[in-house]
Amino acid sequence: MMETLAMEIAGHVPRMYRVAMRIVGNPDAAQEVAQDACVKALHGIDGFDGRAALATWLHRITINCAHDHVRKNHRIDRGRVEWRQETLGLLAAAEAGPAAQAEKNDAYRAALKLVAALPDDCRAAFMLTQLDGYTYDEAAAIESASRGTIASRVFRARQILIDQMNHRLDGEA
Repeated sequence: MMETLAMEIAGHVPRMYRVAMRIVGNPDAAQEVAQDACVKALHGIDGFDGRAALATWLHRITINCAHDHVRKNHRIDRGRVEWRQETLGLLAAAEAGPAAQAEKNDAYRAALKLVAALPDDCRAAFMLTQLDGYTYDEAAAIESASRGTIASRVFRARQILIDQMNHRLDGEA
């Protein structure tokens, strides 16, 4: 039974890593956090009561481990965030020339820096719902917040991002 559970948890590790990466901002630390979360999940499986999906439960454990890591290290390395393309939903533009692709990549990097600079609560709600594909209700369960709180944080994140992007565009014009 433990092997089956371990294999099921292993199927969630890529998502757990992405969650950790968003919070800690460092690939090595994110790997460590994901590993810690797996160990805690295996040790705490008796605490899983099935009211939420396994993915939701693992996500919460990962977030808690990542927050513990940040508290222990007193910082988040936002300057070195290395985002995976599948997380971003980027599609390779087969017909785009090198200049167009470079411009697109620059725009994505700029947008990701803006997302990384969002307040923690807004960034988590935004990433869960807009990039990871969770519903507002699922994000609320993961973040231990109400659906309305998640919606408010996503709205606030969008407003901040729009303001920051407009500010950058105005500065370039």
